Amino acid sequence: MFKLTPSKNALLIAQQYLKHEFRKIFNDVTDKEVWEKIDSSIENLFHREGEQSFLDLVAAISGGWKLKSVFYYLSSTKYRWELREISPSKLILTGMSPTLDKYTIKKFNRNPLLFAKTWENDKKMREEILKTGFSDHKERDHFPIFVVQTIKGFRVIDGMRRSLLALINNKNRIRAWVGSEVSPKGKPLIESGNCYFLSNIYERSKKPDKDLESAVTRIAREIIENYRNGKIIITKRIAGWSHNQDIKRIFGEFNKHDPSDIKN
Repeated sequence: MFKLTPSKNALLIAQQYLKHEFRKIFNDVTDKEVWEKIDSSIENLFHREGEQSFLDLVAAISGGWKLKSVFYYLSSTKYRWELREISPSKLILTGMSPTLDKYTIKKFNRNPLLFAKTWENDKKMREEILKTGFSDHKERDHFPIFVVQTIKGFRVIDGMRRSLLALINNKNRIRAWVGSEVSPKGKPLIESGNCYFLSNIYERSKKPDKDLESAVTRIAREIIENYRNGKIIITKRIAGWSHNQDIKRIFGEFNKHDPSDIKN
């Protein structure tokens, strides 16, 4: 049986991600009992709505709304995840917002220690960053960050604000879900919405000619070759449910042939 979620820990991280993001989305809800019910519902969502629907929700929030790579990493069989305590000084800072990126990436070259040192001495930088709304949020700061281990350190995938707060507050350790590469040939999942968007490009085109069909076919082939569930989503979820005969024909070809045999 095809297994969508790579591991138990990947599922736990995905659930944690939803809990954290929902607290940002519905920040006007402060009742602890309400959040306990929401958290419980999130934990049961995987079984209640099905694995695919649960993962599509994670993908929609992380990729479709937040434009983050959370779903890519959590769905990939390339990584093994474990909860650890790591030193904030070993973090590789990543993007957060244009204002912060001006410092963390462009000025400090992703170096956490340079950021921490400058924060103490540069009043102008502090004021500029604080104006963006950067601050602590006790209701969600307890959640571990997500990082991927590299030769140079731990690259932050999600949790930059919490990472910077740890540096500002001179914390020696921060809790993190650490992804370590265990299978170089591992592949991620593709979000159903991305494949649906691909079909919409063709269906809603004012000129759905052979050139566009060739381009759509090429992209579909790339999806099937590079994502674990690519063929299932393209042929079953999209072509199988579509009422457009051209989409059924174009994507249906991948059921009959190997992706590399279909010309674009």
